[in-house]
Amino acid sequence: MVQADNGRTRILDSAAAILRQKGLAGAKLSEIAKGAGMLAPSIYHHFPSKDHLVEEVMMEGIYHNSHHIVARVEVLGRDAPPLLRLRTAIVAHIDFLLTGDDYSSAVARVFSDLPEAMKGRVLAAYSSFDNYWRDLIVAAQADGSASNALDPTVVRKFLIAMLDSCSTWYRPGKLGPAQIAEQAAELLLNGFASKKT
Repeated sequence: MVQADNGRTRILDSAAAILRQKGLAGAKLSEIAKGAGMLAPSIYHHFPSKDHLVEEVMMEGIYHNSHHIVARVEVLGRDAPPLLRLRTAIVAHIDFLLTGDDYSSAVARVFSDLPEAMKGRVLAAYSSFDNYWRDLIVAAQADGSASNALDPTVVRKFLIAMLDSCSTWYRPGKLGPAQIAEQAAELLLNGFASKKT
């Protein structure tokens, strides 16, 4: 995790903000340096390449997001209903992506554009985050509050892809982050089609 407010931290913060806004192709070292209050060559004092910088932003994003979600869910306690724990995770994830965390939003925005080798390393770091979601889904299936007809891996993959996409299309407007988070939870947990009696 990024600690001290030094040049390295400023570079990472600036890179996360630019990656979130402009994506991988649009993130220029000169703009990242300007956002960090330095000249572009100074970046190489802290990072050997743009790829190293991007990868560290990805790792920070995974840490920030995982920590936020786990803290929100675990405060409910292990005895909380599994569907409530899953709903809380969904809401926490979207809330975090849409309310200013540049690191997590950068991960969601640029992951698919990463070079394959870097993507593999980021996925390896992401595995504990994936496992946490899997456990939430499996627990809801195990207590009968979620469908056992659905494969938990498929549910997890669609769920995370759906949630992560919000950082690419969200613009402040009629619905705020809290309302979008609640609608995402409602869509996943209760479906879109109206129930017919």
